[in-house]
Amino acid sequence: MELTAGDVADLAMGAQLFGSGGGGRTDAAERMVRRVLTHLGPLPVVAAADLPRDSSVACVGAVGSSTVMVERLPGAEEFVRAARSLERHVGSPLVAVQPLEIGGVNGLLGVAAAAWLGLPLVDGDAMGRAFPRLDQTVLQGRSPVVAAVSDPTGNTAILECLDGAALERVVRASLPALGAWAGLAMHHDTAARYARCSINGSVSRALTLGGLLRRAGSEPGGREAFLRSARAVSLFRGRVLEVRRDRSSERTGGVASVQHLVDPARTLRIEFADEYVLALDDGVDVARVPDIICGLDDRTWRPISVEELAVNEMIEVIRLPAPSRWDDPELRDRVGLETYGLADFGPDTGAADHTVDHTGGGADAPAGGRGVGE
Repeated sequence: MELTAGDVADLAMGAQLFGSGGGGRTDAAERMVRRVLTHLGPLPVVAAADLPRDSSVACVGAVGSSTVMVERLPGAEEFVRAARSLERHVGSPLVAVQPLEIGGVNGLLGVAAAAWLGLPLVDGDAMGRAFPRLDQTVLQGRSPVVAAVSDPTGNTAILECLDGAALERVVRASLPALGAWAGLAMHHDTAARYARCSINGSVSRALTLGGLLRRAGSEPGGREAFLRSARAVSLFRGRVLEVRRDRSSERTGGVASVQHLVDPARTLRIEFADEYVLALDDGVDVARVPDIICGLDDRTWRPISVEELAVNEMIEVIRLPAPSRWDDPELRDRVGLETYGLADFGPDTGAADHTVDHTGGGADAPAGGRGVGE
């Protein structure tokens, strides 16, 4: 398939959805990618399995403050320099690149990077959503972990670290000197390993679901069609009563309370960090990371980020199943509640105890067990 400028709005909406309330603002990146594809033409999108097995692929994206990135907009140079530096260091030219994460702004920056590099885009990513840390990917395991970073002023560095956690620490410590954000290329590996280990199909899925979500608020039956296609569950509709934010050095995030639209005695508690990470319906665990938890404006069904969430908003909270790659216990340990500074609540109780029936005016209806898949 090919991505064109006409696809960008749908892809941007899909990136917001998979941001799970985080991943950075996409509006400026959406405009940029539309201009890039208008100027350079359609971008080929390929499956990793269709590339020569031993050919080289890498993930490209940005790391650092998305707020500063909006103020100092990225250009081609940061991402091209990072990718070419990684190529030179490992001695193997890239035949394609993949977004580092499909959620949030990196879902779009990966597209722009492929176009700027003149390479196909791999239909996949390393997270299946947005996560805040570089060690929260499904492509960990090789040592040393090699990454190239390039800042907007032209500085470029190659980092070789013992593992993903070490890379995360070193890059975060370097960001102030890099101007708060930088282009990043990492996970240089063969197409065969990408086909086996990556979260495949995430770009096309974001494009499809983003289009359905964009139309869901205005088309009859659009919300139900989206939920079916996404294998999503609507958990709760109501008014935001309280938002408490914690910006201490130990933890960035907070908690929100939502009063049910039909049953005022019922409350949803949402814990959030960079993304929404846990939802408790009257104390019952109904969604938790790595599930994709999304707060939607109840009228328009547009995603609401953790930064935008405000008292008195009417919202609907939905859960999309986590990508199946995160079922691996070793991988799941990287993205559990503990990694966000929250205590584990024990085994998942089955996240579909309370759902919203869109055909019944918001009445509660039982649903099947939670599904897991990409």
